[in-house]
Amino acid sequence: MKRGLFILAHGSRSPEAGKQLENVVANIEKNGGAKFQFVEYGAMELSKPSFPQGIENLANKGVEEIVIVPLFLFFGNHIKKDIPKILEDIKVKHPNVKFTLTSPIGEDPRIVDIVIEKGNQAL
Repeated sequence: MKRGLFILAHGSRSPEAGKQLENVVANIEKNGGAKFQFVEYGAMELSKPSFPQGIENLANKGVEEIVIVPLFLFFGNHIKKDIPKILEDIKVKHPNVKFTLTSPIGEDPRIVDIVIEKGNQAL
């Protein structure tokens, strides 16, 4: 089974933010392991590719299962409302693809370590 990992970002008008996202995705591709044959990304707004466009990129590669990881910290409106709505529309377009939406990364306890490390680096 072909599997794809989809990184969902908020999006930004800043070219630097887009480059940072591309770097994160490239690092994920290098370290993603054998479970995912493809890694793509998209944004909720302001950036390209959009969420639906990025999913379409995976679907066009024959991916049968897509895990969507939102690079969001908290359960805001995008997580609670917007993403599920868009995902329902995507599922209609791709009924033969299994989709799994993970929780946002902010729930991961490793975030605490990152925040502490960043604070310590600033001292």
